[in-house]
Amino acid sequence: MTVKECAKLLGEAVAASEEVKGYLAAKEAYDTSKALQSMLSEYSAQRMLLGQERMKPIGEQESEVIAKLEARVETLYEDITHSEEYLALNAAQQAVNLLMQDVNSEINFYAFGERPCTHDCSTCHADCSSRG
Repeated sequence: MTVKECAKLLGEAVAASEEVKGYLAAKEAYDTSKALQSMLSEYSAQRMLLGQERMKPIGEQESEVIAKLEARVETLYEDITHSEEYLALNAAQQAVNLLMQDVNSEINFYAFGERPCTHDCSTCHADCSSRG
């Protein structure tokens, strides 16, 4: 079996993992949430308006408008980043990242014979007594 054939099998195994399935479900919920997508659209539009207002020469900028836009952008940001869909997607992405780190560690171990240092001497055979 070639390396590419093994990589294909590994990719299929990763795709079938609970972590990836969870990520795909969370991404679907994130992408299809009408409330969240509405907030994301408004957030983008408000940031664009804020940028346009800030690009005006100093004498033409309206501080009240800037303050209102900044407040709305901040509120939208908080609402988005605290939404159930956003939090679930973020957690699912972290789970996939950990899975991929583990997979890469295993590949490196079998390819090069060394595990990455975890700075926890109980996880490897290295003599850590000289590492203050």
